[in-house]
Amino acid sequence: MRTLVVIMTTVRIPAGWPATEDEARAVQDELRTRVVLDEPGPPPGTGRVTGVDVAYDDERDVVVAAAVVLDAATLEVVAESTAVGRVSFPYVPGLLAFREIPTVLAALSSLPCPPGLIVCDGYGLAHPRRFGLASHLGVLMDLPTIGVAKNPFTFTYDDPATPRGSTTPLLADTEEVGRAVRTRDSVKPVFVSVGHRVTLPDAIAHTLALTPAYRLPETTRRADALCRKVLKEATRVRNPQAERAAADPERSWGRTVYERQADPVSWAGRVLEAAARAERRTPEIEAVVRMAGDREQWHRGREIFERVRSRAPREGLTPEEQSLYRLAEVVAKVAHNAAGPSPYFDHHAGWQIGPLARRSVAGDSEAHARVEDVLGC
Repeated sequence: MRTLVVIMTTVRIPAGWPATEDEARAVQDELRTRVVLDEPGPPPGTGRVTGVDVAYDDERDVVVAAAVVLDAATLEVVAESTAVGRVSFPYVPGLLAFREIPTVLAALSSLPCPPGLIVCDGYGLAHPRRFGLASHLGVLMDLPTIGVAKNPFTFTYDDPATPRGSTTPLLADTEEVGRAVRTRDSVKPVFVSVGHRVTLPDAIAHTLALTPAYRLPETTRRADALCRKVLKEATRVRNPQAERAAADPERSWGRTVYERQADPVSWAGRVLEAAARAERRTPEIEAVVRMAGDREQWHRGREIFERVRSRAPREGLTPEEQSLYRLAEVVAKVAHNAAGPSPYFDHHAGWQIGPLARRSVAGDSEAHARVEDVLGC
């Protein structure tokens, strides 16, 4: 019989939780040494397997985590649990686990049965520091974990052969950090990596056992649906500003484009550079482009933002030029936030980059093509 446990209480951010990028990286360095790579883990198709996923409402500073336990043989749901918490860390590529771990742990700890193997919608060793969410969670709980991601992050791979079950190495230069795995004939692969206490061949076997009908594992599909449902319930209190934002497809698209960037500051600078043709490249905009391309200068983001804000013409600008100056301001904000000196700008500033870039080149087909190329559209 299926047991449903839903927790709607707020999960507090743990005392001593990392507050800066340096602190978070130090924690990664310490915990990474505990990852176990030479255990096979449970046999695929046996026992229980649990999917975890999260959903955010950044407007309200809310994150929901869901844990869904399946019978590994039948893929029937055995138990479900959710937890609601505050976003515990700013958005920084490579440190996303610090935004999610407290709430994910709360959801897992509330399950009425042991989770067995844990499958994360994300990365394990396939991570710039070889310590993604799957590894982080596995070490903290000392449980077997794997990561099954929808995209290859910053890594490279050759397209696997067409048939289901085909794989190719996922590479960081020449180091294999995971596998691209074809779970459906002729459908885009998923990207599998070891988290903790599972070998890569077994991680691939688990992934194939969990994908009898769809590209993504049943664990991911069920956990994703559950956390989105609970997030909607948890944020049901009327908030007109948040409702307008949620109903804005342009904003939603901008968030998706921004959050898939491995190096969002450099990318934002390239977007601005593509949008600002020569005659529009004022000294202030030029300063933002140069700063975004030089990591050592990101700490000047607030200073350069203020320069753009104070020196931008107040009158006589076309809507496209207004969007270009706003884009320059946002790129400076993103650089400041990435560099770390507080106070931060609004954490969702980067979501505006794609929409502003498109508006800034409206009517200019050549510039529009350049912008779309950098946006990856």
